[in-house]
Amino acid sequence: MERRGIRLGLFAEGAWTLPEAQRLDRALTELPWPAGAAEGVVAEIDIRGIVKLDTAGAWLLQRTWSNLEDRGCATTLVGGTEEQRILLDEVGLRAASARSAPAPTPPPTSRIVQKLATIRRGAADLASLTGFLGAFAITLIGTLVRPRRFRATPFVHHLDHIGLRAVFIVSLICALIGAVIMQQGVVQLRAFGAELYAVNLLGLLSLREVGVLLTAIMVAGRSGAACTAEIGSMKMREEIDAMRAIGIDPMVALVLPRVLALMLALPMLTFIGDLMCLAGGGVMAMVQLDLEWSAVLDRLQRVATVRHFLAGMIKAPVAALIIGLVSCLEGLKVKGSAESLGERVTRSVVKSIFLVIIADAAFAMFLSSIGF
Repeated sequence: MERRGIRLGLFAEGAWTLPEAQRLDRALTELPWPAGAAEGVVAEIDIRGIVKLDTAGAWLLQRTWSNLEDRGCATTLVGGTEEQRILLDEVGLRAASARSAPAPTPPPTSRIVQKLATIRRGAADLASLTGFLGAFAITLIGTLVRPRRFRATPFVHHLDHIGLRAVFIVSLICALIGAVIMQQGVVQLRAFGAELYAVNLLGLLSLREVGVLLTAIMVAGRSGAACTAEIGSMKMREEIDAMRAIGIDPMVALVLPRVLALMLALPMLTFIGDLMCLAGGGVMAMVQLDLEWSAVLDRLQRVATVRHFLAGMIKAPVAALIIGLVSCLEGLKVKGSAESLGERVTRSVVKSIFLVIIADAAFAMFLSSIGF
């Protein structure tokens, strides 16, 4: 850059291309720009020395032009081929439109409309789930009337996948969470000299809430997603349409075995989860409180009564029914693309966990209100 009185000259030469953009940007930043307002100063950008120009270089030149004009300089362009000037004009038009376009601010009415649309979608999902529950009930009653319709082989297959193969992960997670509950309970109650009551806390939480809730969440993320993916893949390949064409009811062949397997497997997994939660917490009690295992068992037996055990087990079939219906319904809603399959699997897991937590909270408040 060269300044002579009120004339300011910027001479650009060489290659103004993307590989040189970082070096050129640094050199432009270090130039002695006019301080403050520079009205009356005439600036010339001489591009006759540029041998190669691309969009990155044109943008740097356009930014330099804008900086000079923002400081009040009357800026002109000197030299340049016709192609270079066309590129500079195009970049200038794009930059001007980007600067002039205000950020769209949604009016209050549009936000209200979006919230109403969200509520409407939620109501529609609830209505479709209720209708699907009715269709499942009709299918179940029809199968009880005519037991030969029941498909035992898929039922046993899904029972194996949902129940037996999930024992290890459910046991591990529940044992770890039981240990965490015990450790945190001891830390918090030790300030009051009541750390032994952490065992009571472990027994109540494990049997009434933690065991069934953790198991249901694990099953929703593992088996519920698998059900949605399996049925959705069949829907994409038009296998379900082919089943209807040859007289096979998808509710009997696909939905009923999965939901019944879930309703049988989840209570068994919940029972195992309860035991592992108590075992993990008991081991942590031995470490934190320096108790013998027999002392821990004795205290748990006084706290973990059959009433608390049944309060948790009652929730398990309901949670299984929710997971099964949501996962199968979302699988049947899959369209003919992989994107739709992924979206429905995600919705299946989110909706299942959300509804299971709501059902668990409702059961907890109801059972507490009746003293159970």
